[in-house]
Amino acid sequence: MLRFLGLRLARALLTLVLVVSFAFIVLRMSGDPALLIMSADAPPEAVAAFRRAWGLDDPLWVQYFRYFGAIFQGDLGNSMRDGRSAISLVAERIPATLALTLPALAIKLGLGIPAGIYAALHRNSFADRAVMLLAVAGFTVPSFVLGLLLVLLFAVQLGWLPSGGQDSWRHAILPVITLGLGGAAVLARFTRSAM
Repeated sequence: MLRFLGLRLARALLTLVLVVSFAFIVLRMSGDPALLIMSADAPPEAVAAFRRAWGLDDPLWVQYFRYFGAIFQGDLGNSMRDGRSAISLVAERIPATLALTLPALAIKLGLGIPAGIYAALHRNSFADRAVMLLAVAGFTVPSFVLGLLLVLLFAVQLGWLPSGGQDSWRHAILPVITLGLGGAAVLARFTRSAM
């Protein structure tokens, strides 16, 4: 049992190291942060001062180990754009995230599990094939494509819902449905297989 837990812990630690390393590499491949944040016509002295202030003039391996050490100490750093802590930026977006993900989770569970159970109980029937066809379609269609299709239908063509914003509950309907349907499709397949 201890060996199993140790192996799981080592695997989780390796995954964490790989994810942190991948994030660092992707951030550095996106370009020079100093030039991305400051305008292209900024004076070279200002760009050099920005690089010094954020430690971007250090060798890449020094930046990597500083980044790595800060992450494992729980310090996600500050925003280069406005200097605020990254934790506070994430924390102020948590309410909006929960307002979308909790109803989407309810749709996912409310549609996916019953659909999977129904398909499993009526195995090889027309209903089973229809549910699994819809589940495969929902699983394979990327969420951004589904979201665009829903916006085109319900916001542009029919005019029933707004296409963006967050002023009222009506603005959350399309994103919640987009997130919920994709998850429900995956959950329906897993539920049918498990039963």
